[in-house]
Amino acid sequence: MDDFLRFFDKLVRRFPLHLEIYYNKTMDWCIYITKKGCAADFPKAEHDGDDAVIVIAQSCDMELCFATAHVKLKEWMLEFNGGY
Repeated sequence: MDDFLRFFDKLVRRFPLHLEIYYNKTMDWCIYITKKGCAADFPKAEHDGDDAVIVIAQSCDMELCFATAHVKLKEWMLEFNGGY
């Protein structure tokens, strides 16, 4: 979790994103990262209205959820931003 949060903190200083982390017993751990109002800037990426969806990760295992989100965020940055 620490590695993910440090990476995210460093990244958002030059590439603004929105991050939601939540837990409930029905949906487990969830991490949702979007770039608000930027769907048109990334037409091949997944969208939610006007927002580009960067990461959706869900797991009953907190560490696995954060690790998955970390990998998905880096993969998205490589594919749609040319790196991180």
